[in-house]
Amino acid sequence: MMRFQLVNELLNRHVRSCLAMLLCSSLCVACADASYEGEVVEGEAAALDDGDVPDPSQVSITATASGCGAMDTQVGAGNEEYALTFDGALGGRDDFGTYDVACDVEVTYTFPAGYTFDAPSLDVFGDVYTEDAAVVTVQASQSLAGTASVSKTFENIDTNSEGMFELLSIPAGGQAGSAPCGATSATVNVQLRATIGGTGSASVKFNYIDGLIPWRRCQ
Repeated sequence: MMRFQLVNELLNRHVRSCLAMLLCSSLCVACADASYEGEVVEGEAAALDDGDVPDPSQVSITATASGCGAMDTQVGAGNEEYALTFDGALGGRDDFGTYDVACDVEVTYTFPAGYTFDAPSLDVFGDVYTEDAAVVTVQASQSLAGTASVSKTFENIDTNSEGMFELLSIPAGGQAGSAPCGATSATVNVQLRATIGGTGSASVKFNYIDGLIPWRRCQ
């Protein structure tokens, strides 16, 4: 039996949606036996006027990651939305041991003077499977000039059967901060964590993150 065989067998049941859907859809499926800790509750960012968004030709958005496996970056045509997909941000418990997940992402924004942005919204999609007394705890945090975080615990659940599943969500701005006016670059740090507790088989995978970038003019 190969290492991670159980995890891979469970995850192969999930068919990933196309990348285009990541930039225009938001899935939210309620799950039983899941509890939140430290959830951030704030309103969504208001719609932007055309003048609030910098010329897309003057904006560059790049991302690097560690502990996430291969990563693919998608940015909307107007640089107002993004999606990062992962192929390797997985863990679980099988006959060979317990494997947690520690996925760190740095997203660097370069933009023209006179503009700023609040920390983008962060929606985290993935799969979780637990059986017997296994427990999976997932956590996401995001920081720009501050830090916002949210965690959630899953037990007795198989989100693979639901298709693409929203595990966690952090609204734009708020505790995660904003890029300082006068700057022409800023980096948003995202941390994704999954830990396995209890006893029994389990698997967890972060499939992708996406969100909206609330640009605005400096005042």
